[in-house]
Amino acid sequence: MPVHHGAPQGAPIWIDLTTSNPDRAQDFYGAVFGWTFTPAGPDYGGYVDIAKDGHRVAGLMRNDPVWQMPASWAIYLNTADIAATVDKVAGAGGVTCVQPMQVPGRGSMALAADPSGALIGMWQPAGHDGFEVVGEAGVPVWHQLTTTDYRGALAFYREVFGWQTRTESDTD
Repeated sequence: MPVHHGAPQGAPIWIDLTTSNPDRAQDFYGAVFGWTFTPAGPDYGGYVDIAKDGHRVAGLMRNDPVWQMPASWAIYLNTADIAATVDKVAGAGGVTCVQPMQVPGRGSMALAADPSGALIGMWQPAGHDGFEVVGEAGVPVWHQLTTTDYRGALAFYREVFGWQTRTESDTD
């Protein structure tokens, strides 16, 4: 099993699920992928660390109705400077939804919406380097954005995260 530490700048580094029913989600994903679940501790607001064969692969948390958002998976992209990355969001046509915040002993996170409204997370590691396993069954291996604004999304991610892209299809 290839153990992974960190990710290139702008690349997916972490995912987490926000759900109205964490217990049911744990039953489902545990059965499907063989994941195990460990509460992160009282300082982390009910956050749960998810592991595959003892290696961290994702996280899970209860969806607060106050947030008025559907249950969803969030993808976090790696950044060495979360404040500078967030500063680029508005200039690239996005909106910052959650300003950078410290996650004690782990790193810093922020959330933004790209120009089409797709939610994207940003993660600056400081003790939590993201996925520990890649390229194996039952762990995150593919991240995709389906958008109504293909060109706007490309411009946004290129500008904010420095992506270089390659067209895989002959249509938008």
